[in-house]
Amino acid sequence: MRTQIRKIGNSLGSIIPATFIRQLELAEGAEIDVKTVDGKIVIEPIRKMKKRFPFSERELLSGLDAHTAHADELVVISTQELGE
Repeated sequence: MRTQIRKIGNSLGSIIPATFIRQLELAEGAEIDVKTVDGKIVIEPIRKMKKRFPFSERELLSGLDAHTAHADELVVISTQELGE
């Protein structure tokens, strides 16, 4: 897609076409990385890494069934466990 370099304030710039904005799921204020590669200008969105919980849902739920899912409500602590 062709576009032109335009004066934007004291700088020069180009408008990113709306089709690219939608395709890359960008929004106003999104951070991008601009660099030159082999004589070309490359613009890439910077995707912020989402904080990943250290366990997957599968790992957390492994071994649970209808009886063990509420085991915390059924526990009776013995006097030995309490150290008495």
